[in-house]
Amino acid sequence: MTINADMLNTFWILICAVLVITMQAGFCCVESGFVRSKNSINVAIKNFVDFCISATVFWILGYGIMFGTSQWGLFGVDNFGFSSPENPQTTAFFFFQMAFCGTAATLVGGAVAERLRFSFYIWMTIICGIIYPFMGHWVWNGALTGET
Repeated sequence: MTINADMLNTFWILICAVLVITMQAGFCCVESGFVRSKNSINVAIKNFVDFCISATVFWILGYGIMFGTSQWGLFGVDNFGFSSPENPQTTAFFFFQMAFCGTAATLVGGAVAERLRFSFYIWMTIICGIIYPFMGHWVWNGALTGET
């Protein structure tokens, strides 16, 4: 098997996505250090849950909003429910962007540790999973196709 530049680039993007996801563990440790010891497990659960929720929201809505066909330059209007891409590079790119969406939600979690009920935190995570793609569309919409 011949290794070409596309395979190496895809592999590198996947490595970077895994590194971004490991930031979740770092944020969990930092946030656990800032809260009372009785709430440490709470912080860990919130970090896990917010990544799962924001990744799901990004998969269903966010990728389409961020990288769909631009409507008035504000948001994407297609590619919702990311599935069956035509090449592995697109899947790696989706995974990389999903990792950053989860990290964006976790950053807010550190600011509100011990200050919000869990149910409100879940709603905040869903909102972060939608706001991040809007901002990302304005900045990185052409990144997938090279039209920056």
